[in-house]
Order: sequence, then structure tokens, then C-alpha cells
Amino acid sequence: MRGWLLFHNDVADDVPEAPEMRRFMEVGKRRGIKLDVLRPRDFELIVSTEREWRAEYAGGKLPRPDFIIPRTGSETSYFTLAVIRQFERMGVPLINGAEAVEACADKLQTLQLLSASGLPIPRTILAKFPVDVDLIERELGFPVVVKKLRSTRGAGVVLCQDRDQFDDLASLLGEAAHQSDFIFQQYIAKSHGRDVRLLVIGGLVAAAMERRSLTGNFKSNISLGGIGECVDPPEEMARLAIEAAKSLRLDIAGIDMLYDEKGYRICEANSAPGFVGLEKACPVSVPDKVLDYVAARLKPPTPARRSIWSRIPFGRMRKETSPEKEKA
Repeated sequence: MRGWLLFHNDVADDVPEAPEMRRFMEVGKRRGIKLDVLRPRDFELIVSTEREWRAEYAGGKLPRPDFIIPRTGSETSYFTLAVIRQFERMGVPLINGAEAVEACADKLQTLQLLSASGLPIPRTILAKFPVDVDLIERELGFPVVVKKLRSTRGAGVVLCQDRDQFDDLASLLGEAAHQSDFIFQQYIAKSHGRDVRLLVIGGLVAAAMERRSLTGNFKSNISLGGIGECVDPPEEMARLAIEAAKSLRLDIAGIDMLYDEKGYRICEANSAPGFVGLEKACPVSVPDKVLDYVAARLKPPTPARRSIWSRIPFGRMRKETSPEKEKA
């Protein structure tokens, strides 16, 4: 079996996601699965009416893979989405399709889809400049969370404690508004400095980890110094995570859950969830779980077993009917 992992950098690069790519390759090699890490930008995207397989990459041609796993996450660009759509429409199984990847790359679109499915989320407002601070205070209150629409590992997320602090930040954001988009989000006090990352694969929770800040910071990301502890998620939390992945059409999902006074709220969803911290906290091999799912999905369906009645000729059935039943 051969698969592609779409990734923006070289595996040898010193970037946070590179160790996860190396884990995939290590596990794939052990299982006899050839995994090629490919940069979307190195594809030549040629659209035509020809139906035969064609993949131009870095000056050469690539054979058709059995599956593709996009690992581009929030850094997914228009070009990357075009590459994913191209091979999806050529019939290659995508483990997270273009629609799901696109939805999760945009935090607001993620929340719009989750809310449309009736799932609990923090109340959120798309930033518009100049900011109507009265609207923010009325709808969200203070403190309020400010986020870039496209960010990862806790970067680009700030907590504003009061109106004065928010006014100062809003002035700075207004100057940068042409470069980035932001959302303002309800602060969930009960979840300050902690949340739960649930890994959902193929509609099942494969592992869950509670993340906690050690510094009092409201962000709990392990990449920012937080710690992770493996947990057995309550039934309601697991159900919400599975429904979130389903509503976003994610085969593989990292669902971040906040604690709330009334239960839980879904904070974010990730189409290429990081798992280095999860593997340290939980006794799970994430690449093995993913490749198990891939193998099951690619396995041809077994023919339905014929009923015993379908193997007995109709006339023979009538002959074996008892005289009493015939009279009845």
C-alpha cells in the first residue's frame, strides 16, 4: 500500500509538526506501507478532460497512491486546497477531504458549521473595524478572547481583561486588519487554563488528554508549557466530539473541548491534529490508529452472505411442506 502525506515543509526541517511526520513514516515502514511526504506547492496542477492518471511533481511524474492524508491544517492555502480537490476528484481516497480541511482552516467557518448542527460553542463575533466596543461588551462581556482566524498551537490568541485593555488592542488590530482577520470570543471562566483534546478517528474517540497550564495562563497548549494527562472522557464529552467531527466531515479530527457551567463547549476542531503531546500522555500510537482506519476504509467490502432460504429452490420448499400446513 502506498500513501501520500501532504505537508508544507521538509521532514528534516526544525518545525513543530516535523516529528509527527517522521512518526508516520516510521510506523508506515514497520507496517510495510510506503508513505511519501509531498509539498503541495511542488505539484504542477494541470486540469483537463483527460481521464487517465496524471500527477506532475517537482519535475517528475508520480504513480497513483492508494490514499492521501493532508497534514496542512490551519496553514492550508488556496493552492493546497486546489491540489487536494484535484486528486479527490480523480478518485483518490482522501483521509479528510477538501471540504473538511477548508472548514477547519477557518476558525469562524468551523464554528458556523458546529452551531448549525446545534452543537455548543462559545459565542463569537467576527471582527469589524472600527470595533463597536459596546456591542462586544453587550454580547460577549469581559474578559474577552481575541483570536486570529488562522492560527495554531495557541499563537495569535489573547485574553483582554477589561474594556480599557480591549480598546488598546482594538486600535492595534485595526492597523493590522488588512493583513489578518480576527474573531472575538466569549471567555469561559470555568475552563481557564485547561481544556480537553479528543482525537476522533473514523467516528470513534481514539484518545483524550486534558491539557493544563502550569503558569496561570488561560491557554493550556502543551507547546506553550502546559502539561497533558490522559483521561477517560465522560460520555457526553465523547458524544459531542464525535458529533463535531461528523458535522465537519472529518475522518480524523482533534476536537478541543472547554469545560462550562452547564457541561462542555467545543472550542476548535483540527483537521491535522498534533499528537506528540498526546502520545506522551496516553498509551496510544496515533499513526497506527490512523493507518488502521485507512486499511479498514480501503478494504473491499465482503460479499453479503446469502440466506439459507435463498439457496433452496422455491418448488422444493413447497414439496417439503407438511400435509397439515397444506390443509391450513
